Amino acid sequence: MEQNKLVLAAEQGTSLSSGSLRLYALPYGCVDLYNYDPINRRAAVGIMVASEHRGRGYALAMLRSLEEMYQNSLHQLYADIITSNTISLHLFQKAGYTECGRFREWVMVDQEYVDTVRMQLILKS
Repeated sequence: MEQNKLVLAAEQGTSLSSGSLRLYALPYGCVDLYNYDPINRRAAVGIMVASEHRGRGYALAMLRSLEEMYQNSLHQLYADIITSNTISLHLFQKAGYTECGRFREWVMVDQEYVDTVRMQLILKS
């Protein structure tokens, strides 16, 4: 990817105060903040990159933009990733997230419970 920063835009009239927020980096994909905890200033992160744009650095750029947007209002971001999703685990590691826990049989995938890894980023404010 030529640039290392993408502009993320929320749908008009939405805010994180509702507990979740979807931000778009069109046409590349989107990133979600959910499970927002205003007292402890943290939110969970989910990310999706359109298949035709994968492998070009857009996911990392979206995470970096998200970090920049919320570095003064959130203390931390975290993601729960199934252990078999090595591409996502690598992405979050590359973005500076560190593993802070594992949950056994946490989510069901294809009629089977699978483990997840919690990745966490403490924001510098």
